[in-house]
Amino acid sequence: MKNLNKNILITGSEGQIGKNLINLLSENNYNLILLDKNKKVKDNYYSLDFNNNQNLKIVTKKIKKRYQNIYGLINLAAYQVFSDFENRTLGEIDKSLNVNIKANIFLSQFIFKSFFKKQGYGKIINISSIFGMYSPDFNNYKKGDRKSSEIYGATKASIIQLTKYFSNYMSNSHVNVNCISPAGVENKNTQTKSFIKRYSQKIPSKRMAKADEISNLILFLLSDKSNYINGENIVIDGGYSSKL
Repeated sequence: MKNLNKNILITGSEGQIGKNLINLLSENNYNLILLDKNKKVKDNYYSLDFNNNQNLKIVTKKIKKRYQNIYGLINLAAYQVFSDFENRTLGEIDKSLNVNIKANIFLSQFIFKSFFKKQGYGKIINISSIFGMYSPDFNNYKKGDRKSSEIYGATKASIIQLTKYFSNYMSNSHVNVNCISPAGVENKNTQTKSFIKRYSQKIPSKRMAKADEISNLILFLLSDKSNYINGENIVIDGGYSSKL
């Protein structure tokens, strides 16, 4: 029987890591509450435009009304742009800030006020990036590759700081807040073979990360085995940043 105290809210559930994580957490008897922008009809799924403040408020009200407790929040949702900096538009900047930072703050506030503070426990796991810590190596990118942008890196740097702030702020309620900063995760649907090869050559482990390696770290951070880990930004990059 599933543990009713292990309800996990996952944003960005329809992405590569999200889909992998759904399978892993389901196998480990977690009850999942899924949020993403896709239109789907599922009992535990909520269609949410993270760029829409009113939509955020409506969905969170539904969740609060339906669930008695929530054990964890996993902030996977992110918006990326891949064009060159000199072509950046105000619309792209606004959407990056809304989805990557504002929605993260609002959902963390919602989960803390509505559940964690009353329960006296909870876990938040944020997803940043090594590009929230370092600038990309532009030699990795050729024409047509999905180049990591300055606004993406800036928002991911903010996530690391928010993690530290929230871990301190929520400590009296026994809430653990941690962050994961991956390097590139291999995705053959969006990355060319030549990009994967170039990127892998720069990594001491000689390959990009797999989605399940990120998911397994999230599973560990949700477990009681990680209870003394708090306010940390855990880099998972195959040694990539050791060369920077």
